[in-house]
Amino acid sequence: MGVRVWLVALPLLALAALLALGRELPPARRMALLLLALALAITMGVEVLRQKDDIGRMNTVFKFGLQAWTLFGVSLAYGLASFAERSARGRIPWSKVAWAGLALLFAGTMLYPPFAARAKMRDRFSADASPRGLDGMAYMDRAQYFDNGRELRFADDKAAMLWLMRNVQGTPAILEAQIPEYRWGSRFSVYTGLPAVQGWNWHQRQQRSVTPGEVVERRVRHVAEMYNTTDLDRARSLLDHYGVSYIVVGELERAYYSAEGLEKFERLRDAGYLDVAYQGGAVTVYQVVAPDRAPSGAAGTFLLPRYDAAESEGPVSPLPFESPPAQ
Repeated sequence: MGVRVWLVALPLLALAALLALGRELPPARRMALLLLALALAITMGVEVLRQKDDIGRMNTVFKFGLQAWTLFGVSLAYGLASFAERSARGRIPWSKVAWAGLALLFAGTMLYPPFAARAKMRDRFSADASPRGLDGMAYMDRAQYFDNGRELRFADDKAAMLWLMRNVQGTPAILEAQIPEYRWGSRFSVYTGLPAVQGWNWHQRQQRSVTPGEVVERRVRHVAEMYNTTDLDRARSLLDHYGVSYIVVGELERAYYSAEGLEKFERLRDAGYLDVAYQGGAVTVYQVVAPDRAPSGAAGTFLLPRYDAAESEGPVSPLPFESPPAQ
């Protein structure tokens, strides 16, 4: 079948299965051999089978591979203990050579945690933008990112996210940039928990593989249209269709959508359909306040007093949660 790993895995699988069938075998050794055989079977299986709608076979190999390595670890831990016991009794020739080889393998393995962890931690925006601690948003204070020809500063996004977490109740839908995966897209939905019109394109298609892909693709197109269109009626129609309550316009949106399209939100504001709920730095959050829309957006939506970071006396803290007075 052109699967090279089978040249190694298949003989080992056959040997492990054959040894596991031996009579008068200690139960622990039999279990270790069966686990080893199962790990080898998984290793072979992902070479010929994959999950439907996987990205190539990336998730199939990763997810099943993790299980295989766990089984390898458990079975070979028993094997190492058995080897050590037999070696101590002098029942294994060349045991010193074998221990020397194991020591080299162990030393090579232990190089990975310190060096790989250090490299991974430094594989960020900068050393200054990667503070130590448990605050998963602390890096945003200094982090900068270049995308689609524009430099993005995360501090303004962070302040807007914290404001939403502090002031918005329920799960009203938000509109934010929908961009290719593994970038700064879906950042408000990720950090606030508020549902966006469209999340990661491929993840949504994977997790809804029983539905036609056009359902997700249509939303992707509509997000771009809601930002880019200069037709006020079309914009209102789409915003109402998806029950959008808050619209994010930050540096990321300016990097991906047209200035003319973004300018229409100010015209919708002048028309009384939108209001500015938050303004801070490069980020503006509009709120749908159209009186003829009942109810506006999803459950938990209510009108908020305008917030302007320039008028604030200090940074917005996400905790404790403080619900605003009813309007």
